[in-house]
Amino acid sequence: MDRKEDVLLVKARGGDRQALAALAARYGSELYRLARYILRSDEEARDAVADVFARLCTKPQNIPLGGFRTWAVKVTCNHCRDLLRRKGTLTRLLPVIYNRSAERANPTPEQAALAADEQASVRQAVARLPEQERIIVVLRYYHQLSYAEISAVLGIPQATVGTRLHRARERLRQLLGYGRGGREPDALPE
Repeated sequence: MDRKEDVLLVKARGGDRQALAALAARYGSELYRLARYILRSDEEARDAVADVFARLCTKPQNIPLGGFRTWAVKVTCNHCRDLLRRKGTLTRLLPVIYNRSAERANPTPEQAALAADEQASVRQAVARLPEQERIIVVLRYYHQLSYAEISAVLGIPQATVGTRLHRARERLRQLLGYGRGGREPDALPE
């Protein structure tokens, strides 16, 4: 955390709306992307992030003085999960884990088609993971959070994060036919 953020956090915690707006400007797009991948809707994601920051306006004392990014991801993630639970649609939680085409600057049409097919297969496999594993995969591979950050976001021990992530990778390998005589992945998340 930098000095400027320290000052913003102290001011925001004291009820300064301009400081809160600066935090929203700094982290809003990242939180929106997270909400978008969880909720699978632009409009619902915008509303969810607006809800998170609106709650901060009403209870600025809840703003932590350290680790704001991790805390904000946790709050947003929990809020989105609550919204989905209320709707009964947790099966919509399906992000694109990785984008193979980004690894190839100028893929041939055949490479692009193969990458698109592989991404669709990965998305389908991730959709079949249990919710606890699926959310960890999203946080680790899309949002690139560390084990410690995921632990803080979900409120579980780091060892549990590692265990669930390991199980998720094993299930993905099985679902995608990797290992044990099957094909080997080019970019299966590790």
